Amino acid sequence: MELAQHNIKVNAVSPAVVVTSFYGAFIEKDKIEETLQGFNEFHPIGRVGRLDDTAKTIHFLLTDQSYWVTSAIWDIDVGGMVGRN
Repeated sequence: MELAQHNIKVNAVSPAVVVTSFYGAFIEKDKIEETLQGFNEFHPIGRVGRLDDTAKTIHFLLTDQSYWVTSAIWDIDVGGMVGRN
């Protein structure tokens, strides 16, 4: 609220499992893709995320199309958190 007067919007992006080089810290780099496939069932669409999946939402939040969007946490997980019990 205190940043609104400066026309600054604050949002957060919360992706589920996304294939990135980050996993190279504890998974062999040539095994990242194969290892993360074990999370496919967690995602209702049946696959882990790609960088582009997250980037498209971030891009939207940076455009004028999201002018009225602020103070939001965007779960980018194709419904993974909704379906969890």
